[in-house]
Amino acid sequence: MTNTVALQSNRLIRFESFEKYFGNRIFKNFLLFSYIGLFLAVIYIPFDYKTYGATSEFLYVLGGRLTAVFFAVMVIIAVAHPYFENRRIEAITTFGTMGFSAVALTYLLFGNPVHFVGYSWMFYLTATMMLAPLVTKKIYFIMESFQILFVLFVMAWVGKSAEEIVTYIFFALPLAGYVFAVVILSRRNGIEAYRNAFENNILMSLDGLSNLLNRRTWYEVSRRHWNDDKGISFIMLDIDHFKRVNDTYGHECGDRVIEAVSGILLEQTREQDIVGRLGGEEFGVILPQTDLNEAKIIAERVRQKIEETSISYNEETIRVTASIGIIENSEHIEDFNTLVTLGDKHLYNAKEQGRNRICY
Repeated sequence: MTNTVALQSNRLIRFESFEKYFGNRIFKNFLLFSYIGLFLAVIYIPFDYKTYGATSEFLYVLGGRLTAVFFAVMVIIAVAHPYFENRRIEAITTFGTMGFSAVALTYLLFGNPVHFVGYSWMFYLTATMMLAPLVTKKIYFIMESFQILFVLFVMAWVGKSAEEIVTYIFFALPLAGYVFAVVILSRRNGIEAYRNAFENNILMSLDGLSNLLNRRTWYEVSRRHWNDDKGISFIMLDIDHFKRVNDTYGHECGDRVIEAVSGILLEQTREQDIVGRLGGEEFGVILPQTDLNEAKIIAERVRQKIEETSISYNEETIRVTASIGIIENSEHIEDFNTLVTLGDKHLYNAKEQGRNRICY
């Protein structure tokens, strides 16, 4: 899409990371699936008791089952708890792999048929496919290689027949390959879907000429900040005699001026500031956690830079100035629109007093 590469570095676009984008769409359903996994881990305890309760092996079987229950609980915690926010997929796959290993070890040590292991593994692979857009090749190879090799090692250790081992290999490898193909395809499609969502967000959020937030997005983002942060200040800026520039040099030159002033606004404001083109030659800047004195410093820096900047167009050198209104939020300002209106009044005063100045 047009200008996508350039726009991706724009600090005004605060889009979810790939992991968070899909996490918000996957983990809600996966949490329900995790509860089902915990239920299945618990519900097998009476079955284990019926099978092994009268034997000396029961405590070992119960220990393996409770280990699986523990890791099923840890999977749920990894899905839901903020502690795992930046390492959620690694935690889920690690705890899930450990839980499967506990079940597999219990089944194989105490004489259950090998297909019981297969049933558990199918459940685990289903979980893997649900998480597929977030599962990397590295994660998949590590967890599946560990699972397959672990089961083979335990089967050999407990003396399973060669026929059972070969059956497991012929069952496990094609299934693991199939799931791998699903994971890779899902991740590839996920990356493409994320890229499209990101680009659509850019196209909907930014003004195409200035590369600043468009009016609608600026108001949405700024209003949210005003609701959460009452310590903001607001700058409204208007390019002086902009109509004269358009009438004298043409609209293409006017576009150059808009681009130059927009670049200065991005350059001279801070990472957290919200900068938008509100229409024509008018711009708005929300300054979070900024009092009037700090806002005046930022506004003066912007005003001076605009005044000092030369804009070249068709061998002509053009200079413009800007008028700026500033308002600091206070308890007397009841809504965001009032804040903007007061900033606009100060801008009007700056125009009335001769332009190329700041009023507050």
